[in-house]
Parts: sequence; structure tokens; C-alpha cells
Amino acid sequence: MKAYQEIRDVPYTFNADLGMVYSSPCRGTWNIVHYGLLVPEGHEIYVCPTSCLRGVVLTTAELGIQAMKKLSTITVGEDNLLDGDMEEELYHGTKEILSKLDPKPRMVMIFTSCVHHFLAVNYQRVYRKLRQEYPDIDFIDCYMDPVMRRKNPPDPSLRRQVLRVLKPAEKEADHAAFVGNCFPMEWCDLIPLLKRNGIRISDLTMTKTYDEFLDQAHASVNFTFHRAAAPAARDLRIRLGQEWVEMHETYDYEAIEKDLDRAAEAMHIPPYSQAEYAELRKQTEAKVKKAREVLDGIPVSIDYTLIDEPLGLALYLLDHGFEVESVLIDSIHEDESVFRKLQARKPDLRFYNSLNWNMRACDRTHDGKIIGIGQKAAYFNNTPYFINAVENAGMYGYRGIMRLMDLLIEAAEQPKDLKQLVQVKGWGCRCNG
Repeated sequence: MKAYQEIRDVPYTFNADLGMVYSSPCRGTWNIVHYGLLVPEGHEIYVCPTSCLRGVVLTTAELGIQAMKKLSTITVGEDNLLDGDMEEELYHGTKEILSKLDPKPRMVMIFTSCVHHFLAVNYQRVYRKLRQEYPDIDFIDCYMDPVMRRKNPPDPSLRRQVLRVLKPAEKEADHAAFVGNCFPMEWCDLIPLLKRNGIRISDLTMTKTYDEFLDQAHASVNFTFHRAAAPAARDLRIRLGQEWVEMHETYDYEAIEKDLDRAAEAMHIPPYSQAEYAELRKQTEAKVKKAREVLDGIPVSIDYTLIDEPLGLALYLLDHGFEVESVLIDSIHEDESVFRKLQARKPDLRFYNSLNWNMRACDRTHDGKIIGIGQKAAYFNNTPYFINAVENAGMYGYRGIMRLMDLLIEAAEQPKDLKQLVQVKGWGCRCNG
């Protein structure tokens, strides 16, 4: 069996989340442990069987002692199931943990697991009691239940839950918030536009104190750059009345400019001028030209661990003269028009399902040099030439494309230790506060 299909044979409804799946050694993408560590003065408590806790503890331990100080666990055993004391264990276990923490955290994220749902544990009753006894601590119900991954995946759920502590507040016209990011948006066209108009930006990735985090409730507009952030922004729009503007990770210049114009309109500030857009396009095209010349026909492979829209990037690179050999993708979230254009543009594009069980035994050799855009693209092509970054890596718009071209040039010229790098969990994660 071939490990790939040609894109001409792939339906737009493709979804790999069916049946047995293969988990590759690539560990750079973030999970709920990593995102929870961004909350300053926060503490995570995982209430799970030992098999689940093993992964949680090892993930945190890789990040060092400061991260371990922000993690506690409560072990669920067979006796708890038989005795029916799951609620009591959750309550008393949390109280014991808090008695040993000095200073006390401002937020406690309690992660219940699949077994609590199977047994219909009334954990909300426990949280009500804890909130009464510890009024200075915000208790957040969080979930580590992969059995619910299709209806309520843990990662988007957590990005929403940590913001549930925000209360209705007076909105500030000169205050915006970035919601659901893993990294600061260092290469983003929106930031210069906001800053030159005196707009203050709240972003969890940049906050140092819990009070600074709570100040986000005063933002008049929330901006998202990831699909996983949509539930959080939608919830804030409903609960707090904050406007939500979705910034799409697109490589279509007109779409980028429409996003930026919508952002300016939402903040009631002047947008970029047509001359400024023309200059950004010129700079971007020059950077793309340089990258194409450096690669000089070397093929690339793209995966979804770095880029939210791998099909859009593949189409963009093909239209700019790059040789794109393959994409690795588990489901299609992009607009159907992009998918159809890519089918017509390169019908023999290799389309890998990286979750497929047969990827465990796929042929990872490659004739000649190939560059991976993302860790899985590197691993499945067994290439040391790759971009080692995840979760969009703070890139958006023209500046994001230019940054990506710089990374592509670096990947072509500087080989990396593939085995050493891809097994590091939560690449780039740091512990706030």
C-alpha cells in the first residue's frame, strides 16, 4: 500500500480521524499542559489515572523546575471507581494541594478526565464548594478527555476556559486583545497598524501578572489568528460583548488586505494606504524571489504542525515557481476553492495522511535533497533540512510570509539534528509567572 494519494484522487471531505491511527515521534506541537503554563500565577491540577498522568508529568518535567512548580496531580485509582468517592477525592485532593502552595495561585485549572464523564461525576458541585472556601482563587473547569475530541477537543476547549474568568467590564476604545495564541505575534502586519494608532494590545503570551491578564476584559475587540482560538473568541463575544475579528492565515494578498481593513474598521482607525500595501507586496515578492533562487528547484514538503493552511501555502509556493512535492494533512479545513485550485495546479501533488496506521512503515527515504516545512514533513521525508517551528510561530500577513521565506532559506542552508529536535515536546513553550 502506498503511503500517499495524489491530490487529484482526494475528496474535499477528507478526514483522517477514523479508526486506528499512528502517532509519529514528532512532539513539537503544543498541548493543554503547555498552554496552561502561559497563565501567570496559575496552577494546573490533573485528576486522572496513572497512565494519563505519566504523559502529563513527563511533558511538564521536560520544561524544567519552574514548570513543575505549576503542576500538581491527583491519582484516580480502581478503589475510587468501586467506592464511588470521585467527588470527595477531587475536593479533598485539591484542598490538600492548596494547603502546600505558598503563595497561593490566582487561578487553578482543574483537569478532569474521561473516567469522570463515564461515571457522571458532579464536579461542578465540587468547584462551587472550592470557590466558596477560596474566594481569592479562580477555579476553572478544564478537560483532558480525548474521547470527546470530535465534539469538544481539549486544546480549543482550554483556550476558551482560561478566559472564562474574565468578567463584564467597561470597554476601552484604544484596547485590543489577541486571543488563543501560543507565541507573541512578532511577524504580524496588524501590530504596526494598531501601535501607530495608539492601540494597546493584551496578549496572554506577553502577560507577566494575573492582574494584567484580567485586564483583557476591557478590550473592545478580540483578534484571533488560529482556528483553535475560535471557541474562545466566540464565547467572549457572547458573554462580554467584545467584537471578534478573525485574521485568516492566508497567503492570498487580497485576503490579507481585507483582513487588515476589517481590523482597522473594527478599531475605528485609518487602515493601511494602498501605497503601503503596494510596498509590502513589493518587499514580500523580493523576499520570495530570493528564497526561490536559494532553493533553486529543491522540492519542499509541507505539514499542518507549523502552518494552519498548508494547502494555501502549497498553492502560493507553486504559483511563485517553487517545487512542492507533498503535503501532510489529517483533515481539510481550508476553503474548497483553494483545494480545487491546487488539484488543478498540481494534480500529482502527494497527499499524505500522517495519522494513517501505514505511515508507521512508510518509506522515509528520498532521492536528493528535500526541505520540510514543519516537523512531520521533515520526519516522514527523513531530512535534516527543515523549518523547526510550530503553531504558526507568530507569523501573519506580509511580514509573516517574509519571515517564512527567511526560515526557508535558513532551512536550505543549515541542516539540523532531526532526531534530537522533533522529540522535544511543546517546542518554544515557556512558563509565565
